[in-house]
Amino acid sequence: MSMKYEAKLIKLDQLVLDKNNPRFAELYSGSEKESDIIEYLLFTESSKEIAEAISKAQEFYEDRPLWVIKDGDKYIVKDGNRRCSAVKALTLPNKYELDLPRFEINELPVLEYFNQSDLDIRIRLEHNSNLFKKWGRIAKALEIYRLFSSGNSIESLSEIDSNPKDFIKIATFYHKASEIKGEDFKKLVREGKGETGGKTIVFERLFRVKKDCGYSFKNTGEILIKNQELFKSYIIALVKYLLDNPKTSSRTLDEISKRGESFLELLKPFGFPPQLKQNIVPNVVNNSENSSTKNDDNNSSENNNNSSQNITTRGNGNITADSTNQNATPINDNNNNNTSNPTSNTSGNTNTRHSIKNRPTIKRKKIPAPLKNLIDECYNLDQNNFANSKTALTRVTFECVLKFVVENSLQSNGKPISVSNHFQFAFKDKRNVELPYTNFTMLKIKFCELIKDTSYKKAFEVFDLELPHQIIHNYRVGAIPKQAKDLCDNLIDLLEFMLQDEADLINSLDISKL
Repeated sequence: MSMKYEAKLIKLDQLVLDKNNPRFAELYSGSEKESDIIEYLLFTESSKEIAEAISKAQEFYEDRPLWVIKDGDKYIVKDGNRRCSAVKALTLPNKYELDLPRFEINELPVLEYFNQSDLDIRIRLEHNSNLFKKWGRIAKALEIYRLFSSGNSIESLSEIDSNPKDFIKIATFYHKASEIKGEDFKKLVREGKGETGGKTIVFERLFRVKKDCGYSFKNTGEILIKNQELFKSYIIALVKYLLDNPKTSSRTLDEISKRGESFLELLKPFGFPPQLKQNIVPNVVNNSENSSTKNDDNNSSENNNNSSQNITTRGNGNITADSTNQNATPINDNNNNNTSNPTSNTSGNTNTRHSIKNRPTIKRKKIPAPLKNLIDECYNLDQNNFANSKTALTRVTFECVLKFVVENSLQSNGKPISVSNHFQFAFKDKRNVELPYTNFTMLKIKFCELIKDTSYKKAFEVFDLELPHQIIHNYRVGAIPKQAKDLCDNLIDLLEFMLQDEADLINSLDISKL
């Protein structure tokens, strides 16, 4: 049988690192300069540890030859790039900031394969060994998908791993996410990058919410994008969140799940989900305390007929549903609190204008004085001088009013709606043990589920609690006056809904769910 390779010694300067090596090619985004590749392998692919081992042993073991293919007068390293880079780095340890003595090896043992296909087969067989098992999960996924794309069947790939489809999911998700966030995304899935990197497991665990993020997977494991805008928004928001919160791990996801909360709620401040061009705020947003019922009815009819096209804005031209909506064009009201609140009507080319409210109208009777004082303080604070305080107080006001309403609004049987099992996880954990605090995220979600009017329901759902949460708990995050005013303005309609007459509130809720 003819030999497929020849064992020999090759001079170090004739060995070329393979930038296209499947272990790291997709993850590496640097230049083709050898020094950049060496640095990447040292500090991202753990080649530094190999350099330390070689330095300690003072030799390169000949039973670990590199597998190479000749290219002109050079040899491309197809297997053993980390070992080769470690040896190259040891010749100039100061250049690569290695705290190791200089150790020079002029030649390395190699197996020179004569045919690329023979080497590919050998590498594939080697994948079944411990060598392949040491690869990072993302690198392993990319190689399995490469083999699958080259015509290998799912069944044959089972020789490499018992669940090749899982790795195809990771790899195809990786490719799509990389198209959207590029280097920022790759940084998160690389190994050896401290708290920032190694987030492959986080992305993978979140596959369980894929339907809410605009994608799914085919039977082969390949990703299927069902809503490009939603998926793009998800990737952008998730990458931003993970870069801002580098300690996020699979344990973090477990803790959030145990509290009965949704991780996706944390992505709202980062623009997920994207807001559609539609009037999702109740008609009361376009109100004036002096506007007639007839005018409101006309607006309601008009909004229903054009719900897919209308955008409701408040003062300062801010879209009430989401001031970061990139698809909508807000109308500039020149920051005048006494200006009108326009609603664009694409079918009529006319604008109906109403005056802007500065604080909510409260119709509920017997509101505790401290709660009333809290609301007044929230709207009396000057956003220009107290932006942080006003932003933080907006959340406190929302939560205090919500809890008051849930605990003091009585059903026909005389019991408050809070005693229903519908709200149990806002006050108890999954073991039915009373929480030492109120889970306001869950309380908000469960209250929203009861609201009959879809426009009000959506207004509650998109109301941002994360920004004020960060203002309260993260000293690195600060509010700006415009944010403070927008948040406080958007709270008006929610407070008016919650603090309407108690009987009207009960009629506005689907009590059959309790």
